[in-house]
Amino acid sequence: MDQGNLLIVGGAELPARLEIMKAFVALAGGRDKRYAILPAATGDPLGGLAKMQDWLGELGVDKSQVELLEVSKVLPGAERGAWSTAVLEKARAADAIWMLGGNQNTIVELLLAPDGASSPLLDLLRGKTLGGTSAGAAVMSDPMIGSGTSFGALAYPRASSIGDSEMTPGLFIGRGLGFFPEGLIDQHFDTRARLGRLLEACVVEDGARRMAFGIAEATGLVYRAGERRLEVVGRGHVYVIDPREAVRTLVQTTGGKRVRIKGGILHLLCAGDSLDLASASFSFGAKDKIAPGDVAFDSEGPIASGILSPYGDLASFAARLLLDNRESALFLDEETGQRYIKSYLIDEQEGKTLGWEIRLGRIEGKSSLWYGQNYSFASVRIDILPIEVKFETPG
Repeated sequence: MDQGNLLIVGGAELPARLEIMKAFVALAGGRDKRYAILPAATGDPLGGLAKMQDWLGELGVDKSQVELLEVSKVLPGAERGAWSTAVLEKARAADAIWMLGGNQNTIVELLLAPDGASSPLLDLLRGKTLGGTSAGAAVMSDPMIGSGTSFGALAYPRASSIGDSEMTPGLFIGRGLGFFPEGLIDQHFDTRARLGRLLEACVVEDGARRMAFGIAEATGLVYRAGERRLEVVGRGHVYVIDPREAVRTLVQTTGGKRVRIKGGILHLLCAGDSLDLASASFSFGAKDKIAPGDVAFDSEGPIASGILSPYGDLASFAARLLLDNRESALFLDEETGQRYIKSYLIDEQEGKTLGWEIRLGRIEGKSSLWYGQNYSFASVRIDILPIEVKFETPG
């Protein structure tokens, strides 16, 4: 079966709903097409349907053209909806299907048989135009990130089962639905600080090195399957992690053996940017490339240490204080000769304070910055290094 086109949204899409829904309607073929809503992840299927009818209605799609696929743990009799003839008929008639947010593990549970076999609905969805937000984005890849935080992914052993919620610390990698064949998906990427967990997930899983895509809130990643082309819509960024040359080791510290990852590569895309996966080439639209002589800052030793740090979010920190800064103002890595900035991830595990230094570095001849309405960049190095942490309060 042919691979369908996808719109993968990082969650909290309300601020950019018009841009995102326009892209979804365009992928489906227009406002006269038929749409179905898969509510498997949510605890409020009817509310989710009404919201999507309103949002699509803003673009001229009549409510009668937007139907609910009754696959849910909270709708009476809908737990086996993925095997229902009525549900299958609705899905077959739909030109595009949208998966609501909630718990991605529930979507997988409801679309697979206990023995792991695909349901008839899952088989039917393959090749369809699909959209999904938050949990509906996470299930697009296979394997899938089921839960975990950045600190938990680095500090704890890999979880062997699903946690109580997606914010359970231990990293759980489970089976996804595999609609997106190009790598791992993560969502709510900026607001939930998921760089550490996504890098750990894509570097170590199965000993493989999978590309990974972290999608910010109110942002959509369009996947044109036939062209193997990615495009960005919405208000935020898509972070592309290339882990193929990354090296993951366990190093001895006073807190025991801890994860160190060196040599990942980070790219940043925003609305109007695209990535041709077949040729591994980026396009940054009409943005202007910032030359070394045009940099705006001369900020010595940029460090982000918390919510009061200037440009403390990942996109701004890397764009402004690494790539829009004088090279001589940056830290120097004596081993690699690269210039870098740094941030910290610090938390407690069993009463011990553990920390990692996250370095973002320039790669000579490769790192580059573009600016339009928003920043984009290519080829920033990521290193995650364990550090010793001790806090003292003056008496």
